[in-house]
This record gives sequence, C-alpha cells and structure tokens, in this order.
Amino acid sequence: MDFGRRALFNSLRINWLVDPSSKVLPWQVEDYRLLPLDEIFLRLHHKDVNLDRISFGALAEEADSPEDLCDALLADADLEPAEQDQIYLLIFELWRRLANEKPCLSIFCDELDYQIFAYDHQSMPRPEDIQDAVANLEVILDENTDEGADPVEVFEMISNGCANDLETFLYDYISEQIDNHNYAYTSDLLDSFGTYVKDTSWFSFLRARLLSHTHPESADEMIRYLTRDIKKQQDLDLSLEVLSFLAKGGDPDLFRTLAKQTVPMLETEEDFQELLVICADYYHFLDQEREESMVQKILKERPQNAWENPIQPKDGKVREFLKILA
Repeated sequence: MDFGRRALFNSLRINWLVDPSSKVLPWQVEDYRLLPLDEIFLRLHHKDVNLDRISFGALAEEADSPEDLCDALLADADLEPAEQDQIYLLIFELWRRLANEKPCLSIFCDELDYQIFAYDHQSMPRPEDIQDAVANLEVILDENTDEGADPVEVFEMISNGCANDLETFLYDYISEQIDNHNYAYTSDLLDSFGTYVKDTSWFSFLRARLLSHTHPESADEMIRYLTRDIKKQQDLDLSLEVLSFLAKGGDPDLFRTLAKQTVPMLETEEDFQELLVICADYYHFLDQEREESMVQKILKERPQNAWENPIQPKDGKVREFLKILA
C-alpha cells in the first residue's frame, strides 16, 4: 500500500496550476472534489467497476485505506497503469466523501496538501482552516511517536505522503505568525514541531526572532551560536535570511561578521547581488550614507541579466565589498 500515491497527482496538479503549459493529461490534474457523486460512479461503471453508495460502503468496511480498497478491486484486472490510476483517483474521492469515519494517512495528507495550497494562494474561505490542519498534523505526529518511534523519521514519513514540503511550509507559516505578532501561538508551534524537523538551524532562527521581541540580547546570543552552524553547514540561504533580519536592527558586529562569512559561500551573480541589497539596507538603517552609497555603486555596476553566472574568486568588486565591511 503506497499512501503517497495521491501526493504524486497533487504535485502534478499544483505544478500545472502554477504553469498551465505543463504537459499533463486532463484526468491527471482534474479537481475530483468538484465532481458530483453520480458522475464518479458513472465513470467507474465505464471502467467496469460497478459500485453504488451501499456496495462501496460495504467494501470500505473491509479495507483500511482507499489504496487497499483499490488494490483489492483490481487484483485480478489486466489494466494498463494509467487505467489503474484513473480508477484509483475516483475510489480515493469516494473514500474521502463516504468513508470519512475511517481516517487514514493518505486522506490526511491529501487534505493537508489542499489546505496548504489554499493558504499559499490566499484562497481560504476560513483562515482557521489552516490552523486546524496544522493542529491535526501535530496530533498525527504525536500519535505516531507515542510508541517510541523516532520523531524525525515519523515527520519524514508523513512528508513523503504530501506533495508539499512540510518543513518549508512550517517554517514559512511560523515565520508569518511572528510577522503578525502572534507570539504565543508561535511559541506553541515551535514547541510542538521543534523535535520533528530535520533542519533544526532554521527553527533555531525562528526562536531567535521570537525572542528578539522580549529579550534582544539573548536573541543575539542565539544568533551568534547559529552563525557557527551556518559556517559549518555552509548554508547560504539561511545566512542571507539571518542577515536580512539583522539588517533591521540587529547587533552591528554580528551582522558584519556574518556578512564576511557569507562571501565565500556565494556561488552566482544572483547570490552576490542579494547580499549587496541586504547590506545596502543595513547601512541605510544605520544612516551610514557613505557605506550605503558605496554598496549601491557596486550593485549598479553588476550585470542585470546574468543571474546564473558564477562568482569568480578574484572578482575585484567582491574584494571592494569586503573592504567596506572591514
């Protein structure tokens, strides 16, 4: 039983919605939630799977998931994989509607993907729906670790059943709570999910951001420790994220130390220009007009249509930038 099977089609649909020119078949990206129940039964009938509410309910009683039910229905069928997938998607939708008293991981992951997509695209009719989805995720994780399973492995298992990157979603979601000053809720989320995520450094940064609103000196100390992890892991993305935060009022010495530490991590022209923009903002915040002007001058002289060009170690403008930071 592959409970991540539905996630493959969710991923196809999400990519297609973002890029409608993607090459997909209509049935692969259709919104099955919009189909009338009679239409689902009719499509199954056309594929020689004859069901109605009563017969489906009886079969669902004997199965643990839509995947198990579909496997049982097609055990003796000689069908092409695409035909099997079309039947599976219809059976899955029937289970979601008619067997909701029998929750399973694939149904949970599908609903979570649905809510995350709606949240990301600001199309949620009820904002509390995403809060409910996050709370349900915590319950599922806790239930699966009560027997002593490794929390990170449990989280990875659930993530594999979803089309979305759950760790990235949680980071972005918690970050937004901080931006919206929902500090108590943020603290609860960090306590709830901190033991499950694999990349703890990003969540340590969230804790530092939260702490900065009440104990800024302690937050700077956390970030000081975090810079060591960043250097060890050579995590450019996190380094730029932390620098963006420090540019708006963090410890100046800490900012310059991390900025200089970040330069050897730069790989492309886009990386370098992003760092320049952050540093220009930093000097602007401190009213250091001379340094800001010098950084802006370097930025204006950089190519604007060569984002993927590699940064050369001997680039004179990089050395000039380092002198400004010194």
